[in-house]
Amino acid sequence: MLKRTDRPERRITAKEIAAKLGVSQSTVSRVLSNAPGYQYSAETRRRILQEAERAAYRPHAVGRSLRERRTRVVGFTSSYANLDARNAFLAEIIGSLQSSCARSGHFLLLHNFEPEVPPIQKLAELTCGRIDALVLHSAADDPLVPLLRRAHLPVVAVADAIPEIPSVVCDDRDGIRQAIEHLEARGHTRIAFLAPMTPLVSARAREAAYCDEMALRGWEAIRLYVEYEITGPALAAMMQMDPPPTAACCWNEVTALDLLHACRLKGVRVPDDLAIVGFDGLLDRRVMAKDLTTVMAGWPSVAETAIEVIHKMVQGATVPAVTTLPVSFHVGETT
Repeated sequence: MLKRTDRPERRITAKEIAAKLGVSQSTVSRVLSNAPGYQYSAETRRRILQEAERAAYRPHAVGRSLRERRTRVVGFTSSYANLDARNAFLAEIIGSLQSSCARSGHFLLLHNFEPEVPPIQKLAELTCGRIDALVLHSAADDPLVPLLRRAHLPVVAVADAIPEIPSVVCDDRDGIRQAIEHLEARGHTRIAFLAPMTPLVSARAREAAYCDEMALRGWEAIRLYVEYEITGPALAAMMQMDPPPTAACCWNEVTALDLLHACRLKGVRVPDDLAIVGFDGLLDRRVMAKDLTTVMAGWPSVAETAIEVIHKMVQGATVPAVTTLPVSFHVGETT
């Protein structure tokens, strides 16, 4: 059996770097941890980073966490589905959260629970001390939500607002208003709305806005519900109506893209026979058969704002119940 006889290399400390450079230990620690809210000269920062690199400085993460009582880790979980990178929405949110955390010197930890895991077990995992705060994508009636409300863990909901939990969302109602106004300007009065069967808060807000806009104009609200964003049955139902809708407003872009595909299979011309509007701004227009007219939700800004709200909560500041970010409208080839 081989026996290790060499001693492990001694870890240099922030205190030793500070003594060598003639600065305070706190300055060294803050520069090396990229702590937000502090100002240093470029020269001081350069000298500290250069010396840390020369001495192969490695921070003691456990010790730092014990001193600061923080892990610098933000968690993310979704109650709707596994955290599948192929899901365009989750990929955008997770990527944007990661970028925002990196800019502020934090890390993102994904919590992926199977549906059968009991809520109390999920809570135990989320509050065991690994994370400082949680970004949540969930339905308001998920059993985990009331447990999180009572837990001593800063939580921010994204996309779907949750009562009693600070939430960051896009302006769902204004997005639909812009979509209906655009279709009206194109001469459409028979406009259908394709909504998901899953009762997502954001989708129901968009549906309600659609109904309000149609009622405001005295037009019939035509609501069709789709499962797993499969629109073939909805298209068949529209084609059997007398008269059929001339436009369809979809609750998200994947639904709109599937509807565009279904129209191609059935020989329905877009936009001549049916105009299509999506919602999200997630999909790459370069790979679409047609440039989709869509509401641009700005999910990167939603994620970035969620991290900003979390920082304020961790510091004990009061934050709004709901932060609503503006949307924009992209006119493509489908209307």
